Amino acid sequence: MSLDLAGFSPADTTEIRRRLEIVRSSRERARLAAEHGRTGVAPFLASPDVETVELVGGAGLSGYARRGRWAVTPGDVVAPEHWTEEALDEYLDVLRSRRLRPAFLAVADVEPLRRRGFDVTEIADEAVIDLASFSLAGSKRANIRHSTTSARRAGLVVRPFDERDAPQIEEISREWLRTKRGGEMGFTLSRYEEVSDQVHDHSADLWVTVDASDRVQAWCTWRHYLGGQGRVLDVMRRRPDAPNPAMDGLMATVLENYRDAGLSLASLASVPRGHGDLAERVYPTRSLRAYKQKFAPRWETRWLAVPAARQRLFALMAVGRAYCPGGLGRALRPNR
Repeated sequence: MSLDLAGFSPADTTEIRRRLEIVRSSRERARLAAEHGRTGVAPFLASPDVETVELVGGAGLSGYARRGRWAVTPGDVVAPEHWTEEALDEYLDVLRSRRLRPAFLAVADVEPLRRRGFDVTEIADEAVIDLASFSLAGSKRANIRHSTTSARRAGLVVRPFDERDAPQIEEISREWLRTKRGGEMGFTLSRYEEVSDQVHDHSADLWVTVDASDRVQAWCTWRHYLGGQGRVLDVMRRRPDAPNPAMDGLMATVLENYRDAGLSLASLASVPRGHGDLAERVYPTRSLRAYKQKFAPRWETRWLAVPAARQRLFALMAVGRAYCPGGLGRALRPNR
């Protein structure tokens, strides 16, 4: 379908075409990441924070957030399996040509990087659930089962997002942000402003918990990966006064829906390994890990890979800056 730009000035026409190309490019990046990505980190190669690098003739993808001389790359290079080695070599060549140092964050397959001389260290764990066997029965998920039962008895219902929910989704996010002086993080975490485009492009699912009056109490988004057979938890928000089981019931019901739809994997995303009290103020790993453990996931190790061990500390500083677009100082501000 052609675009009718009659009546627009030449400058406006150029700007409209430029913005449409950005949208098309973003959709293609999200499609490639969802098709060939094998971990819950892959969808974030389509993040606005990432400078994308197309590989192997457009069949593969990687990218980075530039912080000083560091190219902080989320996860593994994404490509059809028989081209992954070529794609990795091509990506490293691109970074060398741009005089950037690679820091691969949350890599699942470290052997290709080890063979190329990289230093690797464990940095995070991804919480993965095999959906075919997911059930709330038994002792492992008893806490979640009780919360979900309480939510349903309280009249809370989980359903997919509807456009009429949009004002409440925004309201909840605004209320949540008022309690976060450090603002929203980015990189491998989406911001609220990105959610609408992701939902409309079908690169994310948005689910809501509503009460008996159809008032949204909590919501969350799930990004696509593993050729459409995987989902990874991304943005989570709830009202400050939402009933206690609202989020637990939302998460458990979504997982049951994905299981019943025949999907293979659900990732509750990665949790960084602890790095002391200061790092805990930026990103509360202890409470986050404890919350995800209630769902009894399988924890899979994720790695940091850098060219040499002596560069590891500097790479970690670049990683911190990639997550905190407002700066590490802002991220350290205490929440109200």
